[in-house]
Amino acid sequence: MTTSSNLIRCGLDIGGTQIKAVLIDQSGYILEEFDTPSNAHLGPDHVKASVLNVIETIKKRGQAIGFVGIGCAGSVDSDLGIVRNSPNFSAWKNINLKTWAEQTLRIPTCVDNDANCATIAEWKLGKGRGISNLVLLTLGTGIGGGLVLQNRLYRGATGTGGELGHFSINTRGIECPCGSLGCFERYCSASALKNKISDLSSREIFERATTDFNCKKLVDEFLHNLQIGLVGIANVFDPDLILLGGGVSKGLHPHIESIRLSVKNRVFPAVAENLKIDFTQFGNNSGAIGAALLGDLKHY
Repeated sequence: MTTSSNLIRCGLDIGGTQIKAVLIDQSGYILEEFDTPSNAHLGPDHVKASVLNVIETIKKRGQAIGFVGIGCAGSVDSDLGIVRNSPNFSAWKNINLKTWAEQTLRIPTCVDNDANCATIAEWKLGKGRGISNLVLLTLGTGIGGGLVLQNRLYRGATGTGGELGHFSINTRGIECPCGSLGCFERYCSASALKNKISDLSSREIFERATTDFNCKKLVDEFLHNLQIGLVGIANVFDPDLILLGGGVSKGLHPHIESIRLSVKNRVFPAVAENLKIDFTQFGNNSGAIGAALLGDLKHY
């Protein structure tokens, strides 16, 4: 099996429609990034075929890959490399991506939750570099979360720590597929916006908020609920920095100062003194970049 010493690392972020791929060198320099269809709706075998196609394409260019990291939404056993279940892949149950990849690709491979991967990217190379206590939220179809606590990536007892989309901000609120009520992501995600105005994207809703009353009302509700969630997260984890990523976060840029002020005014005073709220550096590429760094985690 190929070793990783002085070779290119490949990170793959497997989404419901696309696989985001990045290549980085040993210093963390991003050499290349590209997308390819994941074919996730067709089942695990088709996703595996898409992964294999990415690796073969890279090899044909004469690039030697020493490590492959894979990020995937859902419950992931990162020690064994098993995707227990995932919202992007309804037919997946206890899929051992690590074993399959290492046997098929003959390259050392690690597998982790996609939000953990995004957190790693920002913590080691991006806006969170040098930060000991970091929270990352990916505001996309749902809400993913990642935690760095006292300079260690926090996974929890079963590897599902950091599921910040699933704490309740309204105990009598909207029913969530996870079985709870009022989960954060039921109010502050692309799905939450789509459920209110089905014919507009989250980007269009934020863009029209200045001229369309219904869009403005929806964005105001979104910001209110986001601030509730951020206050709870800040008080529980006492982070130095909260980073906002994912596609929906792009609409928050005009509102970031009011978000910062509102959260700081409502958290514990000691928390407010040091708390910073910012956007991710790598955007939608964070997951793939962090996946490429998974092999280094044993050194962190």
